[in-house]
This record gives sequence, structure tokens and C-alpha cells, in this order.
Amino acid sequence: MIYLFTWNSPYLIREKTLTWKNLFIEKNGEFNLVHFKDIVQIDNNHITETLTASGFMWEKKLIIIDDFPLSADKKTTQAQSKQDFLENVITHIPESNIVIFSSCSPDKRGKFYKKIKKIATKVEEYNTSWEQDIIAKVHNIYPNTISPDGLNLLIRYKSSHLEKVLSEIEKLAITKEQISIDDIKRHVSMELEESIFELINLITQKNIPWAISAFKILSSTTNIYALYNNLIANLRTSVYISRMKHLKVPIPQITSLLNLWNRGFLVTKSSKINHSELQSLYITLVSLDKKMKSWKLLWTEEKDFQFEIEKALLQI
Repeated sequence: MIYLFTWNSPYLIREKTLTWKNLFIEKNGEFNLVHFKDIVQIDNNHITETLTASGFMWEKKLIIIDDFPLSADKKTTQAQSKQDFLENVITHIPESNIVIFSSCSPDKRGKFYKKIKKIATKVEEYNTSWEQDIIAKVHNIYPNTISPDGLNLLIRYKSSHLEKVLSEIEKLAITKEQISIDDIKRHVSMELEESIFELINLITQKNIPWAISAFKILSSTTNIYALYNNLIANLRTSVYISRMKHLKVPIPQITSLLNLWNRGFLVTKSSKINHSELQSLYITLVSLDKKMKSWKLLWTEEKDFQFEIEKALLQI
């Protein structure tokens, strides 16, 4: 029997997997339990024997495999090779063996995902994209621990990642009976994604001095190339939204086409920068990458690259 626990909440996926694991141990003991936390490093012969051989004394066997099917950003050559290998093995798993694949945000276009979904006994999706889902889960685990406005800010700071939200509450609750919004502001740092969002907000409002100031602060704590790539990725979304609004595409259709989920409000957010200016900035920033890869920009230090990005912002 094959089960797939998936979608976009690593916390809920891991929680469900742990529940199955504990119930199996309680009923059957640990002897017929195998948990592959990094199956890429495991010998193929050992994997084949584990998946296809029945449990000791013909008892049921539980095999848990983390992070498969692969997400798009984890498709290294080695990981992809292991996934291709597993694709051939899973059709030979006996009914007495229970195999759980746990995977956060897998590549649903991949052959392995489609095959698992087709032959799995059950596919369970754990989705916490929407803010209300996260609030409900937090209230269930930490009732009356954090103020509503504090929780809303924390969710924003942690880019709606439930696991990170819970981790910050757990740390603050050690010394705080009631966590306030001021506690969040003083003790919790924004995720890079949220910081980038704030930076883009300053850009779209044409508050360039503050945008450059925010960019300098970010670049002092983040690798400049990682920062650049995140800026490009998020700015691309703003350009798409701007372009579609310019073409009079209906707002619900924009939200759906771009898979904006809990950031659908971006479509209706006011902006002082026009589409032409935003598109020009995006093209300028993208050209930096092209010039760098073609050796047309010979920077000696990261600060030179930072200067080029600041110069692009000044051109707005």
C-alpha cells in the first residue's frame, strides 16, 4: 500500500507522518519500521530489498520516505537518478508493506509524482496557504498565547510558513505569557521573502530613497546574488500583474493565472509606478545577469554589483 502526504505545509506533513509512525510502533513495534530521511544517499540494493521484501515473521512493514516526489528546486542529478530508480521499484511493493512518501511542494509535472498519484492507495494534501488556516492551527496549539495583531504580523514576517510561525511562538512563550505585536517587532526578523516584498512595495510607491536604504540593509545581511535573484523573481510577478491590468484582464483571472493564493491582494494594491517604468526596471535588472554571464561586467567585489542595482533603482 502506498500513501502520499503532500502539498505546501512541511509542518502538517511531518505531523501526519509522525502520527502514523507512532501508531505503527505502538501496535507492531519498531522492528519492521524503516524511515529514509535522506534516501538519495542510500544504496539502491538496500532500497529494493527494503521496499519489496515482506516484514519479519510476515508482519506488516512501514517504510517512510521523506522529500519524494522531488520538488522542482531539489532535482539534482543524483536525486533525479534516485527518483528514476524508485519509479521502477514501486510497482513491485507487496500489499503487506505500507510505504509513505512525504513531500512538500513536489513538482506535479514530473513522471514520478503522476505515477505515485495514480497507484497510491490514498493521497492527502496539507495546505496552509491561507492565513485563516494558519491562525486556526496556531490557536489550536497555543490558545491565548499571542495577540491577534501580533499573530497577523508574525504570519507576515514569516511569509505564511506555519512551521516558522510556530517556532517563533515557541521561543517567545518561554519568557512571555502573552506575546504582543511589540514583542514580534522587537524579537522576530522578517524572512527574506517578506523583506523583498517590503522593498518592492517601496519601489512601486516610487519611494526610491527608502527603497535604496532598505536594499542596503538587506544586502548587509544577505548574499548579494541571493538577494538579486529573489528581487528578480518577486519583481517579475509585479510586472506580470501590471501588464495584465494594463491589458484590462479581469482581477479574478489575474489572481488565478498567476497562482497568487494569499497574495491576491497585490492585484488591487495601488501603485504610483506605471507599467512602462516597472518593466524598464525589470529589464535593466535582468540585463545585469546577462552581462555578468557574458563577462561584459567585470566586478571585483560584491559591492560593485550592489552599486549596479542601486543605479538601476535611481533610474526610475
